[in-house]
Amino acid sequence: MGCKDMLAHAWGLVWVIVSNGVWLCTTLGYAAYTFSVGAMAVWAPSYLQRRFGVALQDADLMFGLVAVITGLLGTIGGGLLLDIAVRVLNKELNEASLLLTVVLMTLAWPCCWMAFRVESYHSFLALIALGQLLAFGTTTPVNGVLLWSVPSSARTLSMALAVLGMHILGDVPSPVIVGAMFEVWGDRPEVVMQGVASIIGVGIFFWGWGYVIARRHNAEKARHSVTDAHVPLLHSV
Repeated sequence: MGCKDMLAHAWGLVWVIVSNGVWLCTTLGYAAYTFSVGAMAVWAPSYLQRRFGVALQDADLMFGLVAVITGLLGTIGGGLLLDIAVRVLNKELNEASLLLTVVLMTLAWPCCWMAFRVESYHSFLALIALGQLLAFGTTTPVNGVLLWSVPSSARTLSMALAVLGMHILGDVPSPVIVGAMFEVWGDRPEVVMQGVASIIGVGIFFWGWGYVIARRHNAEKARHSVTDAHVPLLHSV
């Protein structure tokens, strides 16, 4: 296979991936989620210093500890919940994964938003820990959708493109954007961080849209299967 043929083949795989509505919505939702979580990771310690007078070193250590613990537990818990959801709901993997993701993030969103509104440092830690635990629970189902929604020959490229898009649209620009917001509203750090938490809603929108697409696709596939099952066999005379 020549260089030209290899490039044509690679471009064909890229087009197959990016033209997949489920994959595209999942990636955009993941980018919004990463935008929010990435900005929190960078600016939450500074917020704790401004809002509650916590030493920056202590705030950084505490927030990092919460992120590590909730990330580990949430990732494991998300995989277990996905296994249960597939069995109980009797849905296709893509559909079950996106439904679980939407539910978990819908629960995580108000927890993260309220964490930046409460007046107590300990209340903040409790709410942000719960919000991040639920948010990190989406790791397994989301990455599963990015693999299962494309042909097996395109799965490696699917993950590479998703990671690239997630960083370009998510945690690469978000610290800079939020830093600029702090320059403007530095005396209202809670407003800035509530705005950051609100970006989670964008992720919920795209994941919900992806769920609708996956559900329609699975329903259409099921109808075709039923139709094919009722086609009479042609017998040779």
